[in-house]
Amino acid sequence: MKHLNQSAFDASSRYILNNARYLEKLIFGHHYIGPCPEKIVKAIKMYQNKDGGFGNALEPDFRMPYSSPMATSVALRLLSQFKSTDGAEESIVKAIHYLEHTFDAKIMGWESVGKAVNLFPHAPWWKYHEPQDKMHGNPSAELVGYLIEFSGHVKHLDVESIKEVYIQYFLDLKAFEEHEVFAFIRLYNKLSDIERVSLVPQLKQAYTLLVSLDSSKWDDYVPYPLKFIMLTEDDIFEIDDVVLKKNVNFLIDKIHENGCVLPTWSWGAYHEDWEIAKREWSGILTLDALLVFERFHTLIV
Repeated sequence: MKHLNQSAFDASSRYILNNARYLEKLIFGHHYIGPCPEKIVKAIKMYQNKDGGFGNALEPDFRMPYSSPMATSVALRLLSQFKSTDGAEESIVKAIHYLEHTFDAKIMGWESVGKAVNLFPHAPWWKYHEPQDKMHGNPSAELVGYLIEFSGHVKHLDVESIKEVYIQYFLDLKAFEEHEVFAFIRLYNKLSDIERVSLVPQLKQAYTLLVSLDSSKWDDYVPYPLKFIMLTEDDIFEIDDVVLKKNVNFLIDKIHENGCVLPTWSWGAYHEDWEIAKREWSGILTLDALLVFERFHTLIV
């Protein structure tokens, strides 16, 4: 397995510090310069609206300022890591309040975004069409995980019943979509040990059917192994050491070539806004790559 050398680390650091959003700059600094959890929580709260939900392009692929369950899932994903930090609980309580008031009993969850998303620049896959009339795990499964984690702040929803619905829904799935599976991995992380065990065979099946082991395709938008492995600390996804090394080396090569990791997708519309989103995504993806290298001990600094 290759290592990211000092000069490449310095190049990726410069890219993040010069081009990434303030939030990713802080998270980078937290890991590699000095802990700053309070600043990170304050930066996350900059994306929170009065209704308790999050928006304001926290998810860079839609620029809507209004709150959405999808953007709120991104915020809670981050806040969960800093939940003991001053100010985090206040923000989490407001987000849970938002989720309780936007829960749709017809679909036992949340629509990812509302129709207002169409009023603002967005990736084509975020265009709002007709309201959902059935359950879907993305982002609802992940959000159920945060209801479990922060159940002490839930006042109006039966978290246990909703959890059981989502566990059974996932166990009954016959076909898989990668982003939905990612959301269920994040739900898995919030479950009890017994509940986790029940999901492992289905998660392994989804991984086997979805993961791309062909390194020649990783430059495309495909679910390569690390996209699954990095979502949980549990060792549930089987991967050959050779393939794992190739996948880590693939990201290292991206840093060596560009000083950053660029997104493998584009909008094909709203070109000026896409350039902003592209830069933001590059900061996020580069930071994510550094965390991969840290986990697999391939970072030399």
